[in-house]
Amino acid sequence: MKYVFPILIAVAVLAGGCSRAERTGTASSSDSPAGAVPSGAPAAAPVSASVPETPSSRPWYADRFEALGFYVFPAPVELPSFSVQPRAGGPALVPAALKGKVTLLNFWATWCPPCREEMPSIEKLHSALRGEAFAVAAISVKEDAKTVDGFLKQYPYTFPIYLDPTGAASGNFVTRGIPTTFVLDKDARAIAAIIGSRPYDEPEVISLFRDLARR
Repeated sequence: MKYVFPILIAVAVLAGGCSRAERTGTASSSDSPAGAVPSGAPAAAPVSASVPETPSSRPWYADRFEALGFYVFPAPVELPSFSVQPRAGGPALVPAALKGKVTLLNFWATWCPPCREEMPSIEKLHSALRGEAFAVAAISVKEDAKTVDGFLKQYPYTFPIYLDPTGAASGNFVTRGIPTTFVLDKDARAIAAIIGSRPYDEPEVISLFRDLARR
């Protein structure tokens, strides 16, 4: 039996998401690519997908992810269809292209302070797991290539960055705030998620992703 999308998945917020209202000082969330999520507030992220039945036993990684502040899906969730362009050029990124590696799927924007705060630690995670079956896919939400290129001239991160200038691809993943991050298994299914900034270079984080990559 499968549950048909859309489904609201409760996600634990570690540090609160970011909206354009924080940058402009306005109260409206309508112009925010990710919607507004007050700092420290509980949030929900819709994932348009078909979800298998909840297994009888918890996944082996559940306790470790929850200790780090992530929401763990009871069963892996198939991703909705999407397509984004790599900033550096090349084939579009689609869910099928994410298979074969554990992936940190991160939604961010240059104007978002929590996004900028966590990016150096994502770079360190990316470097620490180089050569493992692990990848980062960071999708810029509702920003053009010129804006992202200008940001990366100042902060030359090496992990793959993709562009979603209209927000169409991100809409199924991000509604309550950015950064929003999903962890995908080697079948490109979501197994855990978090809204808000967190450090990704802690030893326990690196160890968990290395264990995932080696299974």
